[in-house]
Amino acid sequence: MIFITHILGGVVAIVYLRNFLGSYSDNIEGTIAIFVSAVFSVLPDIDMAKSKTGRILQPFSTVISFLFTHRGFLHSFVFAALVYAGMLYLFPGVAAAAAIGYSSHLLLDALTKEGIKPLSLLSKWKVRGFIRTGSLLEKLILGVFVILLLLKSI
Repeated sequence: MIFITHILGGVVAIVYLRNFLGSYSDNIEGTIAIFVSAVFSVLPDIDMAKSKTGRILQPFSTVISFLFTHRGFLHSFVFAALVYAGMLYLFPGVAAAAAIGYSSHLLLDALTKEGIKPLSLLSKWKVRGFIRTGSLLEKLILGVFVILLLLKSI
C-alpha cells in the first residue's frame, strides 16, 4: 500500500476503535491518539530507504534498511508487539494508539500481492492478498477510508 493509504488506514482504525477501547475521547487526548496512530501507521516502511517514510527518516532508514529486508521483521506482529511493549513502558497513554496504527499497516500490507510474514523470525509463513500496490483497487480502498471518516464526523 502507498503512504496515504497507510495514514488514512491508521486514522480510520483509531477513530473507530477508540470508543471500543474506552479511551481517547474527542478532546485533546483523542487528537493526540489520532496523530500517534497516523505516525505509527507508516513506521514499518522505515525498512525501505526509498519509501516516503524512509526518505523522511533519513539517515535512520538507510541503516535500518541495511539491517532488515523490506517486509521482513519490521512488518511482523512480533515486532509490533515489541513496539507496543516499548510504548507501554515509555508512553503508556498512547501505547494503544501506536499499536493500532502499526498493526493497521501490517493488515493493509497483508492484503497486497507482496504480503507480509506476520510471525517473522518465528515462522516463514507468509500472508498474501490480491491487491497491487498503487492500483485502482487500492485507490477504492482509500476512497472508502475517506467516506468512513466523513461518516464519523457527522
